[in-house]
Amino acid sequence: MQIKQLVAEYQEIADFLNTRWPLKDENQRVFARTMKVVEELGELADEILTSMNLQRNSKIAAFSRENLEDEFADVFASLILLSTELHIDVEAVIKKKIEFTRERFEMQARAENHSDKN
Repeated sequence: MQIKQLVAEYQEIADFLNTRWPLKDENQRVFARTMKVVEELGELADEILTSMNLQRNSKIAAFSRENLEDEFADVFASLILLSTELHIDVEAVIKKKIEFTRERFEMQARAENHSDKN
């Protein structure tokens, strides 16, 4: 699935959620979505700790890779839902950040230098 398609799917979900559980204004929606990101990130952290055997034995015994993946997806989905409230073009900002990171770590230069040595 392409990023634009993914965001469009979550825009539809956001519209449904905003209709089903309306909040007073955009600020409240942004706050609610931000808190949801924090909640889901905590649940992902809990699963990661469990996977590393850093939780109580009952949690470790109940661990599944599927739960870890579900929590990761929940974090990702919550971030996309937040992006809709903040009117962020996810694809554009991700592309910009990838370009910045490559330039920052001189990744293009390293790849070219490596191929020059061969």
